[in-house]
Amino acid sequence: MLQRRNSKQRSVIRDYLWGRIDHPTAEKLYNEIRVEHPKMSLGTVYRNLMLLTDLGEIQAIDVGDGITHFDPNPAPHAHFYCTKCHQVHDIHIADYDRVKEMFASHDEGIIERCNVNMIGICKDCKSE
Repeated sequence: MLQRRNSKQRSVIRDYLWGRIDHPTAEKLYNEIRVEHPKMSLGTVYRNLMLLTDLGEIQAIDVGDGITHFDPNPAPHAHFYCTKCHQVHDIHIADYDRVKEMFASHDEGIIERCNVNMIGICKDCKSE
C-alpha cells in the first residue's frame, strides 16, 4: 500500500473537523479554512477529505441532497437529514451490527459496510 505523508493541509483539515457534529460539506469547510489559510484551494480541501475517507479516518455521507457531507466520526452510526433546515444529525443505534445482519441473509454478496440514512423533519423544525 502506498504510504502517504501527513501534509500540513491535511492536518489543518483534521483540526477543523475535530469534534464537529454538523457534518460540513467540502465547500463549507473550505470557506472556514480559507480565513486563516487563504492559499488553500477548494480542490485541496476536497482531495484531502476524500483521502481521509479512504483511510477510514472520517466518513463521506450522502443523505440524498446531492451534496457530500463529511463526518469526523468513523464509527458506525446512522444519520438523519432534515428536509426543512438541511441539517444532518447523528443517530446512535445501540446494536448497529444487528442492522447489518438483517440484510446479510440476502444473497447479494458480502456486506462490508452499512449506511443508514433517515430523511424527514427534525424535532426543531417540527416544533416551529
